[in-house]
Amino acid sequence: MPDSLAPHRGHRPAEDIDRQLEIERKYSVPNGVTVPDFSALGPTSPERLDILVADYYDTPELTLLDARITLRRRTGGEDAGWHLKTPGVGDQRVEVRMPLKRGRRIPIALREEIATIVGDRPLLPVVRIRTERTTTDLYGEDGSARAEIVSDAVDATVLRDDVSVHESWSEVEVELAPNEPDSTFEDIEVVLRAAGIERSKSASKLGHILRDVPPRTKPDQNAPAIEVAIAALAVHFGRFQSLEGAVAMDAPDAVHQARVSLRRMRSILQVYRKVFDRGDAARLRDELRWAGEKLGGPRDAEVIRDELLELVDSLPSKQLVGPVRERIAAALNLRHDHELGKLQLAMASPRWDAVFAQVTEFIAEAPASSRGRRPAKATLERLAAESVKKTAKRNKAARRHPEDLERWHGVRKSVKAARYSHEVLAELGGKSAERQRVKWKNVAGLFGQVQDSVILEEQLAAFESAARNAKEPLETYELLRGQLLAKRDHALAAARNSLTEALDQQ
Repeated sequence: MPDSLAPHRGHRPAEDIDRQLEIERKYSVPNGVTVPDFSALGPTSPERLDILVADYYDTPELTLLDARITLRRRTGGEDAGWHLKTPGVGDQRVEVRMPLKRGRRIPIALREEIATIVGDRPLLPVVRIRTERTTTDLYGEDGSARAEIVSDAVDATVLRDDVSVHESWSEVEVELAPNEPDSTFEDIEVVLRAAGIERSKSASKLGHILRDVPPRTKPDQNAPAIEVAIAALAVHFGRFQSLEGAVAMDAPDAVHQARVSLRRMRSILQVYRKVFDRGDAARLRDELRWAGEKLGGPRDAEVIRDELLELVDSLPSKQLVGPVRERIAAALNLRHDHELGKLQLAMASPRWDAVFAQVTEFIAEAPASSRGRRPAKATLERLAAESVKKTAKRNKAARRHPEDLERWHGVRKSVKAARYSHEVLAELGGKSAERQRVKWKNVAGLFGQVQDSVILEEQLAAFESAARNAKEPLETYELLRGQLLAKRDHALAAARNSLTEALDQQ
């Protein structure tokens, strides 16, 4: 295996993390008040002017704000980058900084710092703040740094379609140098108060602009259909975000769960494509497919290996002829490692970063079609009914050619669409919708077993061919093939019966 594809298990490449303790106070500057000169307190530096633009991230429920935590991506100034600030004692805050290396994709290390707080909720931009910052450094008579004093002209906008909040204000921030006594705050505050500037009631700019903005509520059946679809998309995006660190480390089941999240997102875009601008949804779906394929490589190798080895191990020892287990295990372990290396390279690529940016932008700005602006319940019920109608049509065609597995694979795709359409519909509530969700989930599971058996048959045939070329015994492969055929036929019969029952109940 080429070195560049060698997987790294159990750890991630080192990331540039800078952790600092800052001691800071914030002050409100009333309209018309000029920030005073501080030279009476000691030597000061020439003023520096910077333009800072920051996007602040939070969950739809504003979980970070509630915990007095801020996560931002900021450009401009000497400390451009990702900043995570968590509360400390009194005026202290812990700031974790990382450079701007991943576009708009939140660094894994920062997400994991707050994992216990946000869980698998999505982290999305909630506020954009543009700041014109004037910085002055205050020194002691011996030339040692005492404090950094910044005067900020702030312009903030809430990035939510359900509220319209834009505000401008001015403030002063004072950050003490390391080991500087708190009395320096008092010295500076004497000058500020004399100018009419008092302590701010908000601990952060984010808290100021969001002080009257409620957490986003779950859309109900009367909300526009697009809001329900976007909310469902955001849920699965959050799960995908939360799994990225575990995927990078190849943690158990992480790749599988991340792939499931991507599949759900793609299915929502496909099933509910009529509520979106179709061009935007199709482009995003293509990129999610690419990311899913990268995740699928190691996952498929792992599943095929485990399923085939389970079949081999279930055979009596006298039926195990030749190096069957060794051939299957060696080939699929090698394939898994190779595919894992390709996945890790993909995760380090600009295209992977772009997937995150595109999903984030789509959730924030997805344009609704005329159907997407209609009330959710009636609209989504019609779309779910359309998915069932398509399933019935494909089922009828497949039953005319019962041995054509490709047709049944098409039925499986339609069944999955029906399942996912009812999953989103069930989020609006109602016992009937929940029964439909469970029903179509069960049908989809049975058709999934059929597809799994087909894939295992194909892989076993490849191993049998390799064994034949190596002049190894083939008896065990023939036994396994017979078992897989029986398993597939049984699964297909169960899936057909389950689908017939589901369609009869519509």
